[in-house]
Amino acid sequence: MMGRVRLVRSGRLTMATFLDELLAVSGDRLVSYEPGIEGAEDAPPAAYGLAELQREVAAMSRFLVEEAGVRRGDRVVIYKTNDQRCFRWLLATIRAGGVAVPLNPLLRLPELQSIVARCEAGTVVTDQALFEGVIGSREALPGSRWVQGGDEPALEGFSRFTSDWLAAPAAAPAGIAPSDTVALFHTSGTEGTPKGAMLASETMLAGSAIALFAAPLVGRQALALFTLPWAHIMAASTAVYGLLMGVPGYFLRRFEAQAAIAAIARHKITAVVGVPAMFIRLLSAAPSRESLASVRLWVSASDHLPAFWRRRLLQYGALLRGPGGLRLGPVFVNAYGMVETGGVAMFGVDAPFLPGSGEMCVPVPPLRVRVADEHGRRARAGEVGECQVRGPGVTGRYWGEAEGAAARLAPGGWLRTGDLAVRNRLGLVRLTGRVKDVIKCGGYSIFAREVEEVLAAHPAVERAAVIGVPHPTKGEEPLAIVECPASDATTEEELLAWCRQRLAAYKAPRRIRRVASGSLPQGVTEKVLKRVLREQYAAEFGADS
Repeated sequence: MMGRVRLVRSGRLTMATFLDELLAVSGDRLVSYEPGIEGAEDAPPAAYGLAELQREVAAMSRFLVEEAGVRRGDRVVIYKTNDQRCFRWLLATIRAGGVAVPLNPLLRLPELQSIVARCEAGTVVTDQALFEGVIGSREALPGSRWVQGGDEPALEGFSRFTSDWLAAPAAAPAGIAPSDTVALFHTSGTEGTPKGAMLASETMLAGSAIALFAAPLVGRQALALFTLPWAHIMAASTAVYGLLMGVPGYFLRRFEAQAAIAAIARHKITAVVGVPAMFIRLLSAAPSRESLASVRLWVSASDHLPAFWRRRLLQYGALLRGPGGLRLGPVFVNAYGMVETGGVAMFGVDAPFLPGSGEMCVPVPPLRVRVADEHGRRARAGEVGECQVRGPGVTGRYWGEAEGAAARLAPGGWLRTGDLAVRNRLGLVRLTGRVKDVIKCGGYSIFAREVEEVLAAHPAVERAAVIGVPHPTKGEEPLAIVECPASDATTEEELLAWCRQRLAAYKAPRRIRRVASGSLPQGVTEKVLKRVLREQYAAEFGADS
């Protein structure tokens, strides 16, 4: 571990040399498992070592340069079915000196065409399923160089990466500077069209210090469950942190609650990394305590996990177990970050040996976090303001938007996150919601997250989203849209009464719409798209006003 610590602190590490440097200081070791046959319960998992990963990425990198013609700075779109090769293509692109553009495989053809045109990508890495099921023909993206990898049948007109390339001598990694752009990760699009944030090598490595914090918590026999979409920055940053920690991952291509529970129980998973919607579905499947007993660390990111669900999650697993059934509960890490920070910017901890709720966060060095008032000055303790982040590689630059950085960066290089926060006297930061989620109702400010927390505590509610809708005299009023299982008979009036008993009258939603489980609009990490909800309900309530 100390060798990896020195490597991170040395300053010589870049995303191009990442695997080479890591292999040199830590030697070969297990890095990941993947089920051998998807859906086959008894299939032995395929294991990958660090040396094998480095060799394959180096070969893919040489293939991109010599066969696909990728040159320094070229954008390479990675539009593939969600498997571990997505991450390898990302590393190979960067190693070759290109700029990786990972894309969600759920994108439809018009969205893909728009992004490829906007980032002027010359190369597209895809697979048979997406090419035949979505793209249709090479003419759909004229001028593109097409790349295919894996053991599937060859597609006409594609440069195909095969195992023959593994035997060729590996070329040296491209010489890149820490500030060079190496990837375009797209924002979630919760408030508009997704934008390609320009991430430098130092951006993707900036939060590596969290790996040093988490390593002791997962234990020596650690194994992490990993079931995230590779097109999201959380997946890439978690993989980087896991490699630095020396913690192997057990990878599931898509999240299914029962499959995740079975994997945890069978392989004695010690750490689970996910997004709030995954944890809610996991708990809603009513797992036994024994099935999740091996978990020592729960890590949630990308969205807010309500306190009700967090308390339930902490009933499963243990950091330590002693004689006579003694149990020291597991640790929950609430990670906060965004595409523009390249990964985790700050985190909070819920643990049996620490005070606090897990919502009070500290920044991940070398990043800095502040709360700014409406005038851009440092807010007083207890005063709500905007959470802003500054540090190596933190970016406000988006591909094709010359004015993007000026609009997103405050004086001094502070990134405006659009999240509301409050700082206590110890300097810890608690997020309170999104700036755009503050509902102005008759002169009062209502924080959507506070109302969502109350609704999430109701036994019938799986997820809740609160938005402001037009009102003829008050400007806006709060509307709650809640997901409930079809088998539950709780009425909307009962949910309204639940809120009125627990919230001040001005905060309680005036109306509630109950919807089926899983029907709230969501992005790639299952974060609710409130922009879509506002558009959907604005017409209905605007007509009422």
